[in-house]
Amino acid sequence: MGMGFYIIINFMEQNYLPLFRKYRPQSFKDIVGQESLVKALTNAIELNRIANAYLFCGPRGTGKTSSARILAKSLNCEHGPTTEPCQKCASCIDITNAQGLDVIEIDAASNRGIQDAKELINQVQYAPIHGKYKIFIIDEVHMLSNDAFNALLKTFEEPPKNVIFILATTEPHKVLETIVSRCQRFDLRRITTQDIVKRLREISDIENIKITQEALYTIAKNVSGGLRDSLALLDQVSILGVKEEISKDLIEELLGKINFDTLLNLLKEIYNQDTQMALICVDEIYSKGNEPRNLAENFIEFLRNVILVLNSNNLENIKNFSSLIDEDIEKIKALNFDKDKIFKILNTIIEYYKEIKVSTNPYLWMELAAIGASRLDLTINQVQNIKPVMPNPKIAAINIQAPIEQPKPIEKPIEKPIERPINKEPKIEQKPTQAPEPIKETPIEKPQIDNIQLKDGAQIWMDIISHIPSMPARAFYKGVAKLVKVENQTITLGFLNENTLVQAKSPSKMPQLENAIKALGVDYKIEFIRIDENTKVIEIKPSFARPQVQAQPYTQQTVQSNQQNPIKENQPKEGEEKEQMSENEKKQYSHKVQEMIEQFNGRIID
Repeated sequence: MGMGFYIIINFMEQNYLPLFRKYRPQSFKDIVGQESLVKALTNAIELNRIANAYLFCGPRGTGKTSSARILAKSLNCEHGPTTEPCQKCASCIDITNAQGLDVIEIDAASNRGIQDAKELINQVQYAPIHGKYKIFIIDEVHMLSNDAFNALLKTFEEPPKNVIFILATTEPHKVLETIVSRCQRFDLRRITTQDIVKRLREISDIENIKITQEALYTIAKNVSGGLRDSLALLDQVSILGVKEEISKDLIEELLGKINFDTLLNLLKEIYNQDTQMALICVDEIYSKGNEPRNLAENFIEFLRNVILVLNSNNLENIKNFSSLIDEDIEKIKALNFDKDKIFKILNTIIEYYKEIKVSTNPYLWMELAAIGASRLDLTINQVQNIKPVMPNPKIAAINIQAPIEQPKPIEKPIEKPIERPINKEPKIEQKPTQAPEPIKETPIEKPQIDNIQLKDGAQIWMDIISHIPSMPARAFYKGVAKLVKVENQTITLGFLNENTLVQAKSPSKMPQLENAIKALGVDYKIEFIRIDENTKVIEIKPSFARPQVQAQPYTQQTVQSNQQNPIKENQPKEGEEKEQMSENEKKQYSHKVQEMIEQFNGRIID
């Protein structure tokens, strides 16, 4: 039974071998993209200047362990030391199969303790059996403990003449400097896209894999410069390339990428400010199984490629720095996108991406990102056009008009009694007769003054919100937080659940609110509390596009001027008309889209 099992395993190995093992480099000429390393090692062998210890550093899949085996094979070959090992002698075959007694490979991740280091030191004392050198290849050497490193220090510095250490690691900064100083260090760089594509094409032709050149470029650009990873991906799709040609779309689907046409369609809807169609595109992409975070990352990368196309006329440079093909580049250029507008859309998506990564409801934030990006230019244009025309914001009326009207009511009551009516009684001043007039007004209009103070607090809060620089933070405080009261220079905000209360105090939002308060020059403190549905709150009617008012510090003169000008309270008609117009505009959207737009504008959907 044991013999039969061995035959089955041997038969399987002969019939199938992964491409990254089958085409692993076996000599220096097979190493791809590491010319400086090859030149240094071949010259050292030819000049017979072999060091006691080598350290190979570099990202995964760049050829560290393969280079170590090739060096060992070149030194222990029967015809060596030679730069071209024969691949036929017993030593070369043993090293290829990782079975040699003179070349020992050690995994530092599983042999990292002081006892393992002592066993290694004991093995160093034995002479090689077949080859000229006893070579120790220690993979992932940074995993060794400090005690193991310290135990090996003396051995690395003065090993026996026929012993060579070759260390390989992806994290050289974790290796003790005392070990690094005793080795010849070689840094392997990431393999270029062109070199990977060239190697993949050679292997595809040998294996009869039908694959387009664009698909090979897509593989090469998504493996972070690792040839082993690219061969593993090619091996994964090679089954599909037996009967039909492998396309770029298939590779992107395997990599979890959203195809070009889908992202271009989403960009067109956002660019044309069609919020409803943009949300439909997001929903379709989500329905196909793509996570919101994946969609945001793909869209950011896509916008980066669009900006590259808009700013460069060199097709070769565009292809080298992006995953676009000629057809994709022509589609982008045909739409004549505005560069500045694309930049604004990119910045908006990046701002919302910060919330998508950490949110418990990333799909909601992705929809808010689509709404914000699609209405970005519209909001900016409204702000610029409405500023000189609309006197509706009460903060502007308080800050600008109040100081001008303040002296007028003071002068008139003083002039009238002094002029004619009372000349005979100069000693009995008319100030007592003037006093009843304001005294009579204050009890009558006392509830109005309280309401004005409440609305002052709401205006201050809305002004603070408008100066929050981060869009996600602004949308959160505007849509989720409820204004409870404004007293003693303290703004109290309420939240319906503990989750939103924690988010309000998070480092990503709280500093934004504090900076907005500092920018306004307002000496107010923020207090967060938990509320329920029965808690009385100050209602704030959100406008569809609120103009940015230049920040002015709130002083007691502002409040006094507001109290002396209660006429401002009778001017809500313009705001009501504009709110009705915004409601009419919203009727063109579906119910779901309307809810999203209302939440974006600061309303709370219970």
